[in-house]
Amino acid sequence: MFQFDYNTTDYEQLLLKLAAQLNAPVHNNQVIFPPSVGNGDFLFLPLPNGLHACIINCTFNQDWLIHRKKHLDGEWYTLRFDELSIPGTLVVTIDEDKLKEKNTSKSIAYLTSSYFDWSYLGSQGGHYFSIAVLLNKEFLAKYLDINTVEDVLSTYISLKAENFNIEPLDSKYRQWMRTILEVGDDNPLRLTVIQNRIMLMIERFFTHLYDKMKNPTFRIPLSQEDINRVMKIESVLTKDIFQPAPSIQQLAKMVSISESKLKKDFKTMYGYPIYEYYQKARMQAAQDKLLTRKFSVKEVAMELGYANLSNFTIAFKKEFGVLPSQLLS
Repeated sequence: MFQFDYNTTDYEQLLLKLAAQLNAPVHNNQVIFPPSVGNGDFLFLPLPNGLHACIINCTFNQDWLIHRKKHLDGEWYTLRFDELSIPGTLVVTIDEDKLKEKNTSKSIAYLTSSYFDWSYLGSQGGHYFSIAVLLNKEFLAKYLDINTVEDVLSTYISLKAENFNIEPLDSKYRQWMRTILEVGDDNPLRLTVIQNRIMLMIERFFTHLYDKMKNPTFRIPLSQEDINRVMKIESVLTKDIFQPAPSIQQLAKMVSISESKLKKDFKTMYGYPIYEYYQKARMQAAQDKLLTRKFSVKEVAMELGYANLSNFTIAFKKEFGVLPSQLLS
């Protein structure tokens, strides 16, 4: 098994440490994985404002563990945009919380603190494409234009550390990530293009976070028990998004609370009523399928259970502002 442990808050040093472990040369801030470990590369990228980013794009040829150990000498945050496709087992660990799944794919953006251990444990054949940006509180305070960044982020982390599906990567995120992958080495503006797309992704993530901060319910803490219950319901809703959702009564019974409390707590944590959240997830799944260009609009509508194609078209346009046919064109 390939195992890489680190706790540095300097991604240039991270690149050098990885290169030394792989016994591979560094060229243009990039190291190529040897075939025995995987097919892919790791890139260190300096960003404007003194920020550091790293990009990994690798299909592993053996089981693998990437582990960032907690760093207690000043708190830093890592903003991750991750796409994972794992044919076997994936274990995600943040602090003492673990999520274990098999034959899974994940496309998520989320923020973690250096005060927590973090790791991905994946099986052979797993593909990992990630853009990670290292941020400190001073930058975030200036960027978000708030004086209480520490309180806000600690609240965010406490609510979200266990929720591994924090923000699905939608078509905008994926478009920017594809551009980063596809811009050629011979392009004289390659570095500028990559830096620009990453800064757009950072801005979009924190714009969403700022919107949550302005919502008074975001500051209402839920007990750990309440969080666990709501997370269980969210997991049930999104386990198979192409199947009809259970009723509110059935969901409340699963976690042994009243329907009114379930609805209130769910909206507090996720920002939307249960079925609106479910519908958004369905439309996101539909968009993802359409963007592969492997499925027709009719096929996606039928898989979601729409007997009437026009009803699917209306729902899709309501969510994304464009017709599904326009997305394909």
